[in-house]
Amino acid sequence: MNRQRQWVMEMSGASKSKPRAPRLWLEVVLFVVALFVPSTIYPFASAASSAVTPFGTSLAISGTAIVLLLLSVFRDIGPTFVERAEAEFQNRHAADIYSIPVTFDVTPTIVPGFSRLRATRVDNNQAIGAWALRLNHGRQAA
Repeated sequence: MNRQRQWVMEMSGASKSKPRAPRLWLEVVLFVVALFVPSTIYPFASAASSAVTPFGTSLAISGTAIVLLLLSVFRDIGPTFVERAEAEFQNRHAADIYSIPVTFDVTPTIVPGFSRLRATRVDNNQAIGAWALRLNHGRQAA
């Protein structure tokens, strides 16, 4: 029993040593959807209705996944629950990742259910773009 508890503690410690951002998982899922779902659904799309073409269904699914993926990567926009988890994750690791004091929060977008991650400098309370933060103030790995 004690050995099993020790193993669980080691495994939980190992998973905490290399955390993964919540948005990374969203982007992986969207990539898989854009890549594999259209080819998988192709034979079944015309079975539901003769008006629905398999090509149109594949194009709609992959196009939507690609647009959501691009919004996530380049504009930091995603579902609100993912962006809130991302803000918590970034706030936890901000001191290790960035060379300036920064906090993250979530701002709503025009589309309900989607939010944008916003970074704010703590020292002067000024908003800073996510790409400017990553490129200009990210700590380089030695």
